[in-house]
Amino acid sequence: ATTEIYTLSLHDALPIYELYSTGSKSITDLRDAPAKRGNCIAAAFVARNKFAVLLPSKQIWIRTFDNEVSKKSPVPFDNVDGMFFAGVTGRVLLRSDDKVWLYEHSSRRVLAELHMARVRRVVWSENYEYVALLSKNNVCVADRDLKFLASTHEVVRVKGGAWDNTGVFIYSTLNHIKYLLPTGDGGIIRTMDEVLYITRVHNDTLYCLDRDTKARILTINNTEYRFKQALHQHKFREVVRIIRNSDLCGQAIISYLQEKGFPEVALHFVEDERSRFKLALDCGNLEIAMKAAHTIDDEECWHRLAVEAMRQGNHQTVELAYQRTKNFERLSFLYLITGNTEKLRKMLKIAEMRKDAMSRDRKSTRLNSSHTYDLV
Repeated sequence: ATTEIYTLSLHDALPIYELYSTGSKSITDLRDAPAKRGNCIAAAFVARNKFAVLLPSKQIWIRTFDNEVSKKSPVPFDNVDGMFFAGVTGRVLLRSDDKVWLYEHSSRRVLAELHMARVRRVVWSENYEYVALLSKNNVCVADRDLKFLASTHEVVRVKGGAWDNTGVFIYSTLNHIKYLLPTGDGGIIRTMDEVLYITRVHNDTLYCLDRDTKARILTINNTEYRFKQALHQHKFREVVRIIRNSDLCGQAIISYLQEKGFPEVALHFVEDERSRFKLALDCGNLEIAMKAAHTIDDEECWHRLAVEAMRQGNHQTVELAYQRTKNFERLSFLYLITGNTEKLRKMLKIAEMRKDAMSRDRKSTRLNSSHTYDLV
């Protein structure tokens, strides 16, 4: 059995819509199909067998695929001048000069609103989880309930875009192809010598049209945004696989991992001992930090290790760090607060051997205080 295909077309020159249908599986057969027409400012599908039209009289009419009117309702705001598909049955996106509304026409309720000026195009992800709203110089990403997630501003015009199969929005400007994640991370994929209009993205293949409406297929390097997407989705095996099989492992990626709160991931790819030491402290890994401190072996590292170990309550590591730096005063205080009177006596003997009268008196006082606490 063939699948019937329906498509809506809007004329820029005339305020009309055209509804095409064909029983063929091939969408190219729509060229020879007769069209059903009507007046409107905008049109969008709202159900499996219905579509909505926005009239100049500021009304929304729901029509069947036989082009018959099944329901009429006024728009919720007088300044509505555009309408888009909303990804969910029974809903549309309404547009004004400075806002977009998620509108449920059956109950006549405004479910959500988003501030964005002059939206020209709406692009939904494959599973309708995310939507990209495009204006002249801005790209805004929201979820299916029109909750704001991320946005970016371009100095030059945004020409169009599409969602790839991993949930990353790929868009083109006059001279670049860029990406924007729902988390807000973005970047440049490649520069272009000519303007391209993106129609589809799948893995590392980009399908687009040039200004002569000729189809173009490009291969892009999607490693960077796949890495960031996998990281934010906590797919750490995928993150490790991407880094080990690419040239991403550099200072910029390490800084990115730290900035986003994933120092434990960066630890797998850093060889410089000072960087490993800092990353280990950031993620609280005392074992790796201690190994790096032994290699570096300077007073600052041992002090920072002692501070982190004290924060975690690891007295053995604190003791080792103070011993390596010969910080006898801090060692004595550590033994005092942990009630280790035996080692406090050893510290007293060390002070006597060093002929440090002040240190000896303090340790003697601490030892006596420790005895007092024991008696209590």
